[in-house]
Amino acid sequence: MKGTDCLKKTFVIIFTPGANWIVGKTSREQPYWTEHAAFMDALFENGIVIMGGPFADYSSIIIVLESSDEGEVRDLFRHDPFVVQRILHLSSVHEWLVFLDTRKKGE
Repeated sequence: MKGTDCLKKTFVIIFTPGANWIVGKTSREQPYWTEHAAFMDALFENGIVIMGGPFADYSSIIIVLESSDEGEVRDLFRHDPFVVQRILHLSSVHEWLVFLDTRKKGE
């Protein structure tokens, strides 16, 4: 790792359905999906979000990302349209100590 990448930590965010989640609909069928998808796509393109998606039963959504600290993660996701519109609730943010990662093979 070089430069500021060395300062990045891995975090796991867990979201649960918020007050305005429509039961029986998938995340792509929720209001504000287009805005949420654009927000997430930008984070993915910028290399912040590594992976993410819902459990098959939509009981929770998990996002894995890299950031410098938990506060930055929480600040970032305060702007997610799904959070703003209470489609999702940010339940928890955990720093994750990754021991096995195929992306880092050969480093």
